Amino acid sequence: MKIAVAMSGGVDSSVAAAILQKEKHNIIGVTMCHYDCADYGFSKDEGIEADIKDAAKVCEKLGIFHRVVDTSNDFKKIVEENFISEYSKGRTPNPCTLCNPTIKWGIFLEEVLKLGMEKIATGHYVKLSEEEKAFHIYKADDKNKDQSYMLWGLNQQQLSKTQFPLADHSKSEVRKIAKEIKLPVHEKSESQEICFIKGHYEYYLRQHLELIPGNIVLASGKIIGRHRGLPLYTIGQRKGLNTPWKAPLYVLKLDTKKNELVVTDNPDDLLCSRFQINKVNWIDKEPETDISVQIRYNSKPVPVKKLECKKDTIQVNLVNPVRAITPGQSAVFYRGEQLLGGGVIE
Repeated sequence: MKIAVAMSGGVDSSVAAAILQKEKHNIIGVTMCHYDCADYGFSKDEGIEADIKDAAKVCEKLGIFHRVVDTSNDFKKIVEENFISEYSKGRTPNPCTLCNPTIKWGIFLEEVLKLGMEKIATGHYVKLSEEEKAFHIYKADDKNKDQSYMLWGLNQQQLSKTQFPLADHSKSEVRKIAKEIKLPVHEKSESQEICFIKGHYEYYLRQHLELIPGNIVLASGKIIGRHRGLPLYTIGQRKGLNTPWKAPLYVLKLDTKKNELVVTDNPDDLLCSRFQINKVNWIDKEPETDISVQIRYNSKPVPVKKLECKKDTIQVNLVNPVRAITPGQSAVFYRGEQLLGGGVIE
């Protein structure tokens, strides 16, 4: 099969290419250049330029063709502008969950298919299977590396053109394979959380948004301190408030109309048993029963009592309340190990 491996320059996608090559597929490596290093403060030895060089070295080692596809203009318009807009509204976005269906499995996949390739493969730790003429995503065996949460926006057409070679491998196994076959990236560290931001995201936001200081207030309205600009905070945040108080403080709400950061010293105030989502995507069909939902990347799924469809949204009712449900983050649904779909928390 003709497969283009999305080569990020990291160990995961490099081993994915090696596995497919061993299986005798006709593969090439394709790297997505989605931003210009000079525009984001990266030197030529870091950021996407360094990743492209590493991917090229791996392809040379494997003896396969390497190509770069420029998606930077679309990435800026679709992902980056949304990222900035969401923070300006007091929300906490997850850029990867938008990038995957629109850029990586959108524009990038289209370019790959134009090259005559039949499928795209990535280094994601997830499982993909075809059952009853539909494609389904399942969590990876290595639960510490499972990345299914990030893929809730994909559709059947995109999945039909996809392979995940690392589905049955653990991270330690991938490192071992990379070392055994002497890939030049076998010791490369993990990629940073937000690929296009160097260092702490505060510096990036200060370049793109006017961060206006304002009052830190209790729910009663009592002023107890000053914040540095609402986009620098998120629901549930405890550290970095720099406001002396008799007990630890937690961010309860970002009031953009008043430019106030509402906090509480009672963590139970953050508990909520229902919330709404929009931009909903079901990978196959809308589920009816036995559903759980994960409200952030590093949390565990919790049982859903009921889904109520509104005009343009879905209200999610939980069996038990959870803490710090955050607007802008993804609510991702599962049935056991199976990824069902998701939406953006309002």
